[in-house]
Amino acid sequence: MVNTISLESLRKRLRNVPYPGFSNDIVSQGFVRDISVEDGVVTVSFAPNTRACDKVVAMTKNIREELSRVDGVREVHVRRVLPFEPDTVPSNGGTITPLQPGPSQDGIAPRPDAPRSDMKRIDLAPEAGYGEHGPERIPSPEQEIPQDRYEGWPPVYQWEMDPSDGSLRSGESHVVLGAWEYDVWWQTHPSGLVYASLQALRDDSVTSGSERLHPVGRNVVVNLVYDVRRTGVVAIYGTARDFRPFIDAFRLGFGIEERPEEKSS
Repeated sequence: MVNTISLESLRKRLRNVPYPGFSNDIVSQGFVRDISVEDGVVTVSFAPNTRACDKVVAMTKNIREELSRVDGVREVHVRRVLPFEPDTVPSNGGTITPLQPGPSQDGIAPRPDAPRSDMKRIDLAPEAGYGEHGPERIPSPEQEIPQDRYEGWPPVYQWEMDPSDGSLRSGESHVVLGAWEYDVWWQTHPSGLVYASLQALRDDSVTSGSERLHPVGRNVVVNLVYDVRRTGVVAIYGTARDFRPFIDAFRLGFGIEERPEEKSS
């Protein structure tokens, strides 16, 4: 099928999507990293440099609504990517997923506490190793993190996952369950394990008396590991109080069929 939708027309449309609270649009702000289209399916690589989930939800909705008005567009996928360069990523030895929030809200780096800096005491506890630049680092097994690929035994499949690895099957989807919206990202390891990250977003409204409406956003992130061979979740972890809605969101987003009816004997 010949693609008749120009990328420039899509980018021009995205200039109509504002960055909430600012005068710039998401294109001029640099949030749109890439746009691709195939058979009427548009994929936008979206890198919002903010941890305010109410703003992320608003921009994501506006992207879908704006591009869905373009003739020939059947579906719109918004793919969350990291808004910062690799050399600013904390060296924690783990894989960072596209759903991990950026290092600061609205791209504003946290400033050091000046009064605390001025109160440093190099003679506070010299016997404990406290010097001009703070306490000495206590040796530990994770003090030196290797930068190359882990090749030890047994293998750690999670460390082999990489959002930028095109050889591994990956995908993403958007699921709405009740008042919550779920962004689901997954990648499948050759061993048959699916590593997924789910971000649940919800818009709240706070008002008191005659005061104006104040939007508040909630954001909950959960990661899970799904075993394709055994058709079951083998690990799930995150900040949620109840993981069950995330299982439902993953099932819908990943496309797992409902539990088959038991065959009558």
